[in-house]
Amino acid sequence: MTHSDPTPSRKPRRRGLVLPFVLAALVCIVWSVGWFYLRNEMIKRMDATSVQLKAEGYDLSWTRREVTGFPFRLDVRLENARVAEPTGWAVRAPQLKGEAMIYGIGHWIIVAPAGVVLTRPEKGDVTITGEALRASLAGFDQYPPRISVEGARLLFTTAADVEPFPISSTEALQLHLRPGPDQQGAILFKADGAKVAFTGLLGRIAQDRTASLYWDSRLSKAPALRGDNWTDAVRDWTAAGGAITVESGKLTAGDALIEARSGALTVDQNGRLQGALDVTVREKPTTAEAITDARSAVAAVAAAAGKDPTLSATLEFQNGRTRLGPFDTGPSPQVYVPR
Repeated sequence: MTHSDPTPSRKPRRRGLVLPFVLAALVCIVWSVGWFYLRNEMIKRMDATSVQLKAEGYDLSWTRREVTGFPFRLDVRLENARVAEPTGWAVRAPQLKGEAMIYGIGHWIIVAPAGVVLTRPEKGDVTITGEALRASLAGFDQYPPRISVEGARLLFTTAADVEPFPISSTEALQLHLRPGPDQQGAILFKADGAKVAFTGLLGRIAQDRTASLYWDSRLSKAPALRGDNWTDAVRDWTAAGGAITVESGKLTAGDALIEARSGALTVDQNGRLQGALDVTVREKPTTAEAITDARSAVAAVAAAAGKDPTLSATLEFQNGRTRLGPFDTGPSPQVYVPR
């Protein structure tokens, strides 16, 4: 008989255990390289855009920039950020924070924790502060892009020698801009719990009461709203046949109401709105003196009828004035100041 030793067992292969860790390390390295690449590309584009805009008369600047957020986000922090256009409109913020996910670099959330300052040409600065003020920016491959601005408990303050802003405070504010079919753009504005300082008919309706505002409209020929500055952009848009179609608009202040149900508006050569709106107006005079002092059509009807009326009429913007039926209620809203 012959004796044979058993075949020695093979050593276990460790490649199967190590391979997942190697792949994970490679993924981390590639991801890290990609993050730093996107960070550097974003910085380059910001710098290039700033130089290009300044050459065209605009301003995009900041005093300090910090980019963090590794590994899943791009977080941008700017100090003393400023955006301005040639005719004088500008927005600046002591602090500005922007955030985008690394897998959704085309969608940015912007927060202004210290508020912003809005500069109006020939009317001065408005400081906007509140509990929250943020914006969402996306769809940069469309025109207009998708923009949303939201604020909570905002205050709009001006210096003593500066023309007041039409809104002095609001509990909640929303502004949304969206692209639409057939070269349209949609604008939705909402403000609840607002203190307003309107002139003309709106001022007589609101008086010193807390108001709610709602405006839903469509812009035709939206891609034509471009130019070297705001004034030129509006003029080019108007020359291309651009118009504002009002879907719904409402100002409610206590028992008073003005509601726009439909209408189309354009901008005249002096930068003021022109056109007509079908409106419903209700104003409740509280005293005989209030009826006597009010010059609006609604107060006149109330004086004649001796009751709280609801009036359906046409609100016309023509030759720089606003008329409700036969009554002149003040200047028409101005979109830009002619140069």
